[in-house]
Amino acid sequence: MLNVEILGGVGEYGRNCFFIENNGHAILLDCGVMNNRQKTPPKLTQAHVTKLDAVFISHSHTDHVGAIPLLERWGYRGPIIMSKMTAQQLKQSFQHTGIFQPESIGEWIVVSKCLAFQWGYSGHLIGSVWYKIRFFEEVIFYSGDYVVDSYLLKATLPIEDGTVYDLAIMDSGHVEKRINNIEVLQQMTEYINANPGCPIIFPSSFSGKTADIATYLFQHTTRAIRVDHALLSLFDNYYEAPENLLPTKTILQEFKLECLTKKTESENFIYFVPERNEAKLMELLHKKPTAMVIFTGYWNKGKYRIQFSENQHKEFFYKTHPDYDDIIALSKKIHAHKTIYFHSSLTNRETTILQLLQNEEEIT
Repeated sequence: MLNVEILGGVGEYGRNCFFIENNGHAILLDCGVMNNRQKTPPKLTQAHVTKLDAVFISHSHTDHVGAIPLLERWGYRGPIIMSKMTAQQLKQSFQHTGIFQPESIGEWIVVSKCLAFQWGYSGHLIGSVWYKIRFFEEVIFYSGDYVVDSYLLKATLPIEDGTVYDLAIMDSGHVEKRINNIEVLQQMTEYINANPGCPIIFPSSFSGKTADIATYLFQHTTRAIRVDHALLSLFDNYYEAPENLLPTKTILQEFKLECLTKKTESENFIYFVPERNEAKLMELLHKKPTAMVIFTGYWNKGKYRIQFSENQHKEFFYKTHPDYDDIIALSKKIHAHKTIYFHSSLTNRETTILQLLQNEEEIT
């Protein structure tokens, strides 16, 4: 019988961390902190850590890995399981990292007599994965952060073999929206092409969204593109992990040759700069006062000291989590006795697919 403790990530956006106990053994799914100034940790205790057999990490974003140092501080010596690319992206290494290789996709990987798992690509970030976990007789599905329609990245699901999951923990990050990412990319392109003399600035993060947008615009506009050096390692990851990419995205090699190596200046560049580096953004706006800043996610107007005027910024929401329709479709494909929806303040531990369907008229 599974005992689930939600240590973060349900009813909130961040610090994803799920403790699951079974027959005196326990596992942890992700171990993140909140994306706030305080970096609020999950409700993890040394008592939890003492029971752990294994920790499963879905990807390298701070809200999924930022509290891993707590594990070592409290004496955890078991495996911290993650993809090869996720391990490469982490800012620090951990002594007992259990890395699985790309060629093991779809295989059962044995951790112990009571624990084994399969994995597949989740489409959120290069190296991000979902897990199908066999824990004694129970089977668990953990989506990690999941994107159905990335422009570049594969998103798969477990092979349908009749499994009825005892528990599914599923990303519901954009439950209040209906978004088609390709349509959003097309809308951005139309806007940029309609304003040929206007420099464009994208405040960006180390994310699949950044790579999707940059490469799509490279392919569909005539603009020169510049990527800040702080984001360049993201693109290097893409060249190193072709197995994680959709097969048609050969545009990446051209992107590397043409965009990242050219040094000539242009008046109407498209710039990708770190969203947390306000100084860099201010410097660029000082140099390019006619530039348009494009925000592509939830934008908190109080996040920056800069006061953007209406004619200085524009918003195009690009999906980095499942939206309402995605969540319904995923829930129907992953047959589970119990589903816990995470990564949104609009869902909680008791939310069910029936409740989501009843609330459909409220979804924009």
